[in-house]
Amino acid sequence: MLPQIVEEAIQEAGAKLIYLSPYSPEFSPIENFWSKSKEILKKFQPRNYEDLVIGITEAMQQVTQQDIRNWFAHCCYCTRMSPPNRYNARVQEGE
Repeated sequence: MLPQIVEEAIQEAGAKLIYLSPYSPEFSPIENFWSKSKEILKKFQPRNYEDLVIGITEAMQQVTQQDIRNWFAHCCYCTRMSPPNRYNARVQEGE
């Protein structure tokens, strides 16, 4: 279950909280992230640790904000940017 503050923030934003099964790859944008990162890394073809670190860094830097928005939309998550709300203010204040 989510902490109460998170549930309140979701409700304040006018969104509906829906619990998914413990692991739902089709609803997980991170799966798309790793897929793109691995595709780029394979093209880089690292053969040692140093090249692997460089390749992973390069792969992650090629992921754009638009990629992330598209992955969230593909996984049926709302991607509309909302204005700051009370929850954001509390997080910034360190609550």
